[in-house]
Amino acid sequence: MYQIGIGLLAFIGGCVIVLNFFKLSTSAIGWWAGFVDKISKKYKSNSLTKTAIKAKIEYRVNATVFDMQKELPKNWVKRMELKWVDKGNLKRLKKGGSIIRIEPEERQDYNMINGIYNYFNHTLFPSTYEVVPERVLNALSLRLSSRCITNSKNYQFLESTFNNTILEREIQKDNQLLDFLEPFQELDNRGFLTGAMIREIDSIASKIRIKKARNTFEEEIKNTMAHMMFFTDKLKGGKGAIADSEWQYKNEVHTYRFLLSRRQTHMKVDGHLNRAIKAYEDGVDRLYVFGNNRDIPFTEKLIIRINNKTQFKLVETFDLEKDFHSNKKGLGALFIR
Repeated sequence: MYQIGIGLLAFIGGCVIVLNFFKLSTSAIGWWAGFVDKISKKYKSNSLTKTAIKAKIEYRVNATVFDMQKELPKNWVKRMELKWVDKGNLKRLKKGGSIIRIEPEERQDYNMINGIYNYFNHTLFPSTYEVVPERVLNALSLRLSSRCITNSKNYQFLESTFNNTILEREIQKDNQLLDFLEPFQELDNRGFLTGAMIREIDSIASKIRIKKARNTFEEEIKNTMAHMMFFTDKLKGGKGAIADSEWQYKNEVHTYRFLLSRRQTHMKVDGHLNRAIKAYEDGVDRLYVFGNNRDIPFTEKLIIRINNKTQFKLVETFDLEKDFHSNKKGLGALFIR
């Protein structure tokens, strides 16, 4: 019976590999995790128990972060994969991998939040990882982890566990993380963290790898963050008009400008298009178009018009978890010269 069970396990495992290859859904992986868990408990095998723990953590982390791939730059988000290591294969750990201490079975919630945190720490900035300041990367990982946990089931317990363990541990190790954590949360609440901040950090990092500006990169990130915070603060409740110069920011390597897409009776697509044309004429290198929740179809039309009617090149469109009014779901796009 034991051999039959192992044979069935191998067969099902092969089927799941096929499902993974075609990326059908995370539900298949969830079914697999549950199946392995039942088999491991029935046959009391140490190998099966380790397989079950691995499958459960992978499923819960991947299911939690799956939607993030719609917001982050293309090819950043990949499935988390765990492998058990020991002294024999520790030296063969792949570059970019990390060692996570797996807690006992009764602490699977901690294993999940720890897995999410480590996942972001090794997924963000795949091409510029070495250039981005460690403190900034850590603050982003903490913020995105917190958001994913908040959106998950049983979030109140998980959030409390995360705050009291991983978040507190990292702040005590480096209290200058606090310079970034609150601003990142504010920007995230209006779609600007994953929409623009992360993309700006990545773009600058790719251009300063061998330049002196790399020595002051963290300060430049703070300056960029301050501009976006000022801009988004002006959007809150219509706090005064935003001057033309405040839509734009220039650093040592490029200039970016925001274009907020809002359908109004007196502002049709052509009005927004003219702003995009003006941005190109002004020498803007990177144009961010953000559309709010109620105007997503209007924004989609605007993005097409800018791509067809200006000399800007469309790099990507992406979802926003929240729009610039903090409503659920928005749409963004990035154009470059």
